[in-house]
Amino acid sequence: MNRFLLYLILINMLTNMVSITPRILITGMEKGAIPSMVIAIVVGIALSYFIIILFSYFPGQGLPEILNTYTPKWIAKPVLLFLSLTWFFAGLITLSIYVYIILHFLTPTMSYLTIVLAFVLVVTYGVFMTAKNILYMSEIIFVLFVPLIAFVQLKGYLSPNLHWDYVRIAVMQVNHLPHLESFSASLFIVAGTASLAIFNRFFKKIKKPTGKGIALLTILTTYILATTFFLPIGFGGFESLENVLYPWVMTSDSIRMKYGIIERIVFIFIGAFLALSVVTLIMHWHLSIQLLLGAVYFKKFKWKKRNLTLPLFIVIYWAASIYSLRKITSPGLFDFVKIFDTYVFPVVLLATIGSLLLAKKGAASKWQANKKG
Repeated sequence: MNRFLLYLILINMLTNMVSITPRILITGMEKGAIPSMVIAIVVGIALSYFIIILFSYFPGQGLPEILNTYTPKWIAKPVLLFLSLTWFFAGLITLSIYVYIILHFLTPTMSYLTIVLAFVLVVTYGVFMTAKNILYMSEIIFVLFVPLIAFVQLKGYLSPNLHWDYVRIAVMQVNHLPHLESFSASLFIVAGTASLAIFNRFFKKIKKPTGKGIALLTILTTYILATTFFLPIGFGGFESLENVLYPWVMTSDSIRMKYGIIERIVFIFIGAFLALSVVTLIMHWHLSIQLLLGAVYFKKFKWKKRNLTLPLFIVIYWAASIYSLRKITSPGLFDFVKIFDTYVFPVVLLATIGSLLLAKKGAASKWQANKKG
């Protein structure tokens, strides 16, 4: 499996560890969260494989080029607009979560607007980058910070404060029927492959996943999903996690480096995930804006021969984001994430796969027509 494709998948997975996903899974523990996660791993790996296979038929092309070339406009434009809107909301969720974490756990005295403007500068610069440069940037961030995250997780598993009895009790909840919310929340493992909608432009000759690649992805997916769910339970138990919005922040604060320069690991942990969140936000909004440009592009909207469609969309995105961040509350964010994961993201996957199947059929018909001609 191509290493950049693996970075896309793993960065999206890891970013969700500190998001609201662990809380959704933990609150659904007695409603079938564990069977839901097992099914999500099987379905997620199968969908990832299928999506990669479909994009391999269109090497070096993003979804806008694929749909605009091989499907009718009345299909291409609505699909691109819908996917653009959903990826915008995916980025907005990431932004909201990490602004909240910074305000409450790192810099409680800092102005809300200062934090948002810092994200504005970094993410706007990233959105203007090409897919190739974003993937190279993701590789640098991955190599620098994922070892730190792995180290924190290892410290967690070896910590004497980890209560394995809580983990065993959680495992005993396997006898429940699967739960839709837990299943949908666990499907974040597919988000990385779905982002090939734009990043497939980088892959001029994408290879079909081998058996070893799928096995590696399955092992990593299982580990990340299990760690996301079980480690906070092992440290916090059940009652203390009932009202915790970000269980992994509390978990990392329970881990200490007795002889380290920084004793409280939570600062290292949040810092590493903050770097991953910036990359994820750049990816999501780069996806969203590129999909939007594939559906709506103002050719005559220029200033000094420079088209201003992209800057216009970025201004609209930030205006909408700042307004939303001022209005949304923590309970509201939790409910919004649940709705997005349960109902919206599965439709994103279906729309992506369905449109690719239509494009594949259209490409085959076009090839046959040209052959006859």
